[in-house]
Amino acid sequence: MSLRVRSAVVAALFAAVVVAVALPSAARAQDKELVEKAKATAVANLKKAGIEKPTAVETNNYLVVGSMSEEKAKTLGEVLEKTTALARKTLKYEEKDTAWKGKLVVYLMPEIKEYQALMRRAMLGDPTDNTHADLRADPPFLADSVKVGGKPTDEDLYANTAARVAGELLKAKGTGTQNVPEWLRDGFGRATAMRAEGATSKRYTAYRAQAKVAIYGTKGGKVPALADVWGDAKITGGDVLATSFADYLAYGPGAAKFPMFIDGLKPSEGNATPTVPQGLEAAGWKPADLPMLEAAWRKWVFAGK
Repeated sequence: MSLRVRSAVVAALFAAVVVAVALPSAARAQDKELVEKAKATAVANLKKAGIEKPTAVETNNYLVVGSMSEEKAKTLGEVLEKTTALARKTLKYEEKDTAWKGKLVVYLMPEIKEYQALMRRAMLGDPTDNTHADLRADPPFLADSVKVGGKPTDEDLYANTAARVAGELLKAKGTGTQNVPEWLRDGFGRATAMRAEGATSKRYTAYRAQAKVAIYGTKGGKVPALADVWGDAKITGGDVLATSFADYLAYGPGAAKFPMFIDGLKPSEGNATPTVPQGLEAAGWKPADLPMLEAAWRKWVFAGK
């Protein structure tokens, strides 16, 4: 190799190293700029809602904001990250895949008056909705009034918000055009948030017990059928059944077909609003197979495996 060629090779290698070093640095600077912009927007929005000293805590994927203490915001951030890791793995997100640009701003608003003020004065959303999310906004956000029945603990509130975020990750998978119904979004979200806590956690154990009761219906009442999970009529134990069936599809024996089911919910030229049965058929469960699917789901609920 001549001296001239050798010098050219060295120069090319040096240039490649410079580019390799410069690109991540530029990307980091851009990410930091996005986060700072998101933080400024979030703080301004919270001040419009009457929160003069907002809390803002940053994690790898989120910017948690609200009127809660910094310690609580950090705890919510940890729950979100743990749930997100499981959701992304289950939904087979590639490392480079993102569901939103930059970091998702998560407004935790357990005080209903603050949440309604945020909706009216900053988001221009419906203040009667419990949760409002827009992953395509600038910056992307999810505002949660964490409306949970009974006397919820802080852990209940965090799990509720994490469940909704996991549901949004499901909706955003791939092209994000899937016709994902609310029962599936929320059922998958709740199952994922509980599984992220652990299969032996108090919350997950209680849910499995509730599912066994819900699947047989109340005493003297109608025994729910599989189609009741996605039907329009409200049924007793509907949320538990939705969580259980989504859990079966995503984490139980149906897991291998779950990606095909989600893919089958994408609109096409000939079918603008695919139904759940059509999604199931795309995954290999034809209409004639649904009784067998229902039996397998019921067996799994009782056996737990």
